Amino acid sequence: MKKLTLLIGFFALVGCGNEDRAISEPFAISNSAPIIINLPSEIEVDELQLSVISVSAIDPDGDYLRYLLTGDDPGYFNISGSGEITFREVPIYETKNLYSINVHVSDNIDTTSQAISIYLLKVCTNTLIGFSVCYGEENTTSFYDRDEDYPTWKDSDGDCQNNRHEVLISEHIDDDPLYPLTFTDNNQCSVASGKWYDPYDDVYYYSASDVHIDHVVPLYDAHKSGAWYFPELKKIRFANTLDVPEQLMAVGASSNLSKSSWDPSGWYTTPGWKPNNRTYHCQYLQDWVKIKSIYRLNIDSAERAAIEKVYLESSCS
Repeated sequence: MKKLTLLIGFFALVGCGNEDRAISEPFAISNSAPIIINLPSEIEVDELQLSVISVSAIDPDGDYLRYLLTGDDPGYFNISGSGEITFREVPIYETKNLYSINVHVSDNIDTTSQAISIYLLKVCTNTLIGFSVCYGEENTTSFYDRDEDYPTWKDSDGDCQNNRHEVLISEHIDDDPLYPLTFTDNNQCSVASGKWYDPYDDVYYYSASDVHIDHVVPLYDAHKSGAWYFPELKKIRFANTLDVPEQLMAVGASSNLSKSSWDPSGWYTTPGWKPNNRTYHCQYLQDWVKIKSIYRLNIDSAERAAIEKVYLESSCS
């Protein structure tokens, strides 16, 4: 908080012999800046709605607060006298999906500011095996650069273990003293060995070098299904996510390479791909649709038909 000191002169008459003189002495008045409470730096908002977020702020001195927006995109929004931010017009995902603004709260003496990014989300109105999904065909014309747009592996929490090794640690099976989790260094940054189960092929692996981290919804399929339109930072987060545990999975290198970028439509095509482990088919499809539901990625007609057929044939519930 800033402190503002106002110097207010006051005068006192002091007698000294036959002369009077005025003495000016300072009197300090302090002011405390407003405090913004619990405003996130990023939020996600569904398209087709005006409401965004209500800014909560207090002033330690009880002063009246004023709200103002600046930044890259303030013209898209209104902010009320109580701090409620709304879109001026109904937002549409296909038109614009990321907005950046700065929120300022002032008591007319001091101002507190905070930047906020607003990610617009596509609204999905279809349903598939119990999940809300978006039906739509793939965009095969958008340029795909895996290394540039979807780089892996990031150290999201800055603990020296990148997200590949985070997955190896979280999915290690600690049930056999012959195969404990071991690291290549004393800092425990890189996993060396342990025990992992590949549900695609129903096989166990014990060396980290034999294990790949599979994107259950492959990056190229996600790209064609709508991730091509994600803002840059959202693409990177999708490629490295630990927030959706179904998306990153430790599997054998052979099954990951054979899977490549196939979606469930490859179940009935040659070439194509499906898990060799029949008992895992239902779980695989549930995870696939769940991931696409969370990220609002399109499911095309061939993909949908295959999912529905396999779900019926495998008596999934």
